[in-house]
Amino acid sequence: MRGLSREVRTWFHGVAATLIGIVALLMLMALPNFKRLLVDGMNIILYYPEKPAFELRNIVKFSSNWVLERKSLQERVTALEMKNFQMSAALQKSHAGVSEARQGYVGARVTLRYPERWWQEIRIDKGLNSGVTDGAAVMSEGHLIGRVASSGLDYAWVELITSSSFLIAAAVDETRDLGVINGDDSGNLRLLYVPEERKLKTGMTVSTSLMNDQIPPGVPIGTVLGSGEIRDGFIEMKIKAGAHLTQLYNVDVFVVKKAVK
Repeated sequence: MRGLSREVRTWFHGVAATLIGIVALLMLMALPNFKRLLVDGMNIILYYPEKPAFELRNIVKFSSNWVLERKSLQERVTALEMKNFQMSAALQKSHAGVSEARQGYVGARVTLRYPERWWQEIRIDKGLNSGVTDGAAVMSEGHLIGRVASSGLDYAWVELITSSSFLIAAAVDETRDLGVINGDDSGNLRLLYVPEERKLKTGMTVSTSLMNDQIPPGVPIGTVLGSGEIRDGFIEMKIKAGAHLTQLYNVDVFVVKKAVK
């Protein structure tokens, strides 16, 4: 090897390296896992150039889904707004009809209040002869205090809003959150069925919300005092009555005039 020229030695080394490479390749091909190793290697080599394309495809797909969902939500919101508008218009129309039919109210004096049922009922000196009918709203100081439970010719029993059996639909005027006014037989008021996540503030006003023949919406009831117990996702709001329920001497009873034939 020392007597060979430099060019011959270089050629010889090249041929030897080539032969060694061929032998190594043949040995690898003879291995049972060679094809799998080759495929895995190619996948690794091709993964990184293809990765941006896959990410771009996922972004485009996510964006398309978001656009479709947003469009669907907008359509639902529009439909709900239209339904709310129609209901509001119908309510205003009905309210106007009742206002036209309403004669006003009659004044009455409280004649009896049993100590053992102090927060449940009172008796007044007006009845059927004065146009007082069952279910009529009874007010004091401009606020709802109860409704007529039963009527005689010249007297009526009034169920107070602090009675545990008293239930009437109500709304918070500032937020339009709906609920049900209920008493506890101890002089306390609460607004039931307000969603737990609603943030009602002290001092917000509460009024009747749904109309019937004797009690229209918008009659003041009281103000929010604070929050109470939370049950099944709803919070009980403590309500302060707008009228002084311990000082009921004279009240006003709503009456509806009869239609003239």
